[in-house]
Amino acid sequence: MSIPEKYEDVERWAFGDTERQADELAKLVLDGVKTATCANLDGEGIAQPGDIFVVVDGKNKPVCAIELTTTEMTTFDQVGEAHALAEGEGDKTLAYWRNEHKRFFEEYDLFSPDMTLVLMHFKVIEKF
Repeated sequence: MSIPEKYEDVERWAFGDTERQADELAKLVLDGVKTATCANLDGEGIAQPGDIFVVVDGKNKPVCAIELTTTEMTTFDQVGEAHALAEGEGDKTLAYWRNEHKRFFEEYDLFSPDMTLVLMHFKVIEKF
């Protein structure tokens, strides 16, 4: 199925770092379990509330459009339980979130406990 034309040029996001993980996390978004994500602060600029992205699965197939509702910056070691729960991954605990995200950022040589993260909450605005 193709996506609506209005989303053709919208930036695409795959969550996770494997095809399987991207599939699982896209399903959590569609099911309303995953309503947040985070990214390391880089030179690309910071996404803002109202920004729209297309979520793709592990095969880069669009599954839905999301709109950011809030963004905030904090350090890795200051991320709390509420954000871990909103990310909806694993057992939804902060311990799981920290382990998984530490592994992810270490893979890209980005990790430090005081690294700045952009925490983003979103809502699904259209499913494909």
